[in-house]
Amino acid sequence: MKLTFFFVAIMLLLGCQAPAQVKWPAFSGGKVSLITGVEAEQRFKISERLGTMELHGKPAKVKVAVIEGENIVMSNLRDEEWGKLAHMIVIKGNLKVDSAITLAKSQPDLLVLGNLETKVFTVGNAHQRITGDALIQYALLGGGNDGAIKIDGKTAVPYVVSMDHDIGLNASGAQWFDWNEGTMNLLLREIYNPVRDQWNFDYLVQRIRDGKPIRRSATRDTTFQGIWTEWLDLYGRDSSALFFESFTDFLEQENIILSFDYSDGYDLPAEVFTLEHLEELNCMHVELNSLPPAIQQCKKLKKLNLTYCRLEKIPKEVGNLSELEELWLLGNPLKELPESIFGLKKLTVLVLDEELFNKEQQKQIQKRLPKTAVMFN
Repeated sequence: MKLTFFFVAIMLLLGCQAPAQVKWPAFSGGKVSLITGVEAEQRFKISERLGTMELHGKPAKVKVAVIEGENIVMSNLRDEEWGKLAHMIVIKGNLKVDSAITLAKSQPDLLVLGNLETKVFTVGNAHQRITGDALIQYALLGGGNDGAIKIDGKTAVPYVVSMDHDIGLNASGAQWFDWNEGTMNLLLREIYNPVRDQWNFDYLVQRIRDGKPIRRSATRDTTFQGIWTEWLDLYGRDSSALFFESFTDFLEQENIILSFDYSDGYDLPAEVFTLEHLEELNCMHVELNSLPPAIQQCKKLKKLNLTYCRLEKIPKEVGNLSELEELWLLGNPLKELPESIFGLKKLTVLVLDEELFNKEQQKQIQKRLPKTAVMFN
């Protein structure tokens, strides 16, 4: 009796209290428990299904929230709530999220051992795996670079928007907008601004809910003035164009740099080839119909960036650009290089697709351009 009293007294003096119980975000249809990564690995094969255990530290210290039940229901599943409590969430059963799943940060990872139903699924730098089917009413949005999502079963979703994200789906009916494929530019500018890399996911979802289109109109003003206006809309006040009082004033400047990066496919306006002082022309991710021979009129051109323009042919007239120092041709399914390129005496940088040229061809190109840094990427 004296020993028990003594022990209690010591505990009070040391301020020892019972550990506080975890307050989990609201859900119904099951029970939650918190286990270590070691146990989760044994029970659910985390490494095989997600491959992310080592990203969160030592398995013994990794916290895994396991929710077990036949049909789990949540109003929302947010990383800002669950990420504070666990590195991973395992749903042992079917999961229905009434509003949205938002897992845009690096944790928690999500493993659903069953089917999934939600309205919007936003994924980022964490990893998700759904072993069953998925019904996503509005959109699956992939906004991160390091994360991945894989859905083993069939996925019913109208729109998939992927910003350089690893998305594995069997979603035959979905419309895809993919940064890697250069199709992000088809979205409305109010949804995605490629130059500033700005998103408005709320506006995107609201338009889908309202049954309104999210794709840009196929009708565009592809005159020089029209593309200029669109360029200003993209760059806004960050554009040097605002330093000029008028469009004509800009065209009369020396050392002109033009950027048509991340625009839709079209033929370059004829006015481009009349710019006597054009020194740099950037056309990254512009699906050009062709590069016309008139490019040779840009006598002062020093840099020509045609990265991911999907050109199958480069005109021989490029060889007449005597001041050209850099030529970027990465991301074009070229069958051959024009012979005239090897006569460009001031060329210091040439960038090509490694897959299009075998080792012997690469050696020959480099040999014929001894003063040029030829990069095969």
